[in-house]
Amino acid sequence: MYKEFRPHPLLTTYVDAYWVAGGPHFMQQRILPDTCADIIFNISEDITAAADGALKIMPGNAFVVGTMTTFHDTAFHANTYLLGIRFKPGGLSGFTGLPLQLITDDHVPLRDISSGWHVALEPLLLKASGITAKVVCLEKFLLQRLPAGNIISGKMQHSIAQIRQSKGAIAVNFLAAQAYMSPRNFERHFLHTTGVSPKTFTRIVRFLSLKQQLKSLSNPHLLSLALDHGFYDHAHLTREFRAFAGESPTGYMQR
Repeated sequence: MYKEFRPHPLLTTYVDAYWVAGGPHFMQQRILPDTCADIIFNISEDITAAADGALKIMPGNAFVVGTMTTFHDTAFHANTYLLGIRFKPGGLSGFTGLPLQLITDDHVPLRDISSGWHVALEPLLLKASGITAKVVCLEKFLLQRLPAGNIISGKMQHSIAQIRQSKGAIAVNFLAAQAYMSPRNFERHFLHTTGVSPKTFTRIVRFLSLKQQLKSLSNPHLLSLALDHGFYDHAHLTREFRAFAGESPTGYMQR
């Protein structure tokens, strides 16, 4: 089972979606980079595990997944149910002030990121009955803590929008100049906001664009896609795609 819920309009700058996943049977899934960070709550009746079993999550507790730079294979045990907040790039750092590069490619208990959020949210979610009620609790919690925003976060959001609009085909020096920053200062703020460097972020966005086209086109021509996305050739595309997806474009299309 997997279902998404749209956030309140006031939260759309920060939150991509709320989601619930799980079911009565054992499941395996490959998670691919998407430039987002998540807070994930265990809404099962039993303890569940994260980070390949290294992290034990009690019912009602949560862990944070930082921005991913490669694929991650995960398994859901039978009767595991998870509820997540998927934050857009810059969303989690906007709410918490956390330098996201501290948790890139990592799983961390929510209490280590914000003990206040951990203490406040656990009883709310345990008390709420049903998925919809739990989502409403999360939504109210976030609405009460909307970030005020500042000049730096505004510049970073503008740069993120430019990268998405160009599908990753944009120079970092150009982005820094547009933000009236030196390349070094721009990268420092971008890392804090998104968890990855501007260069890595553009690579992930390019990968996401390519992935979407591979799924939407009935008979994609890989060399044409490679050139359209700024790759040198078919082999370059395949190496880059495999780094993020763990398999070739052809293998991905056949799944």
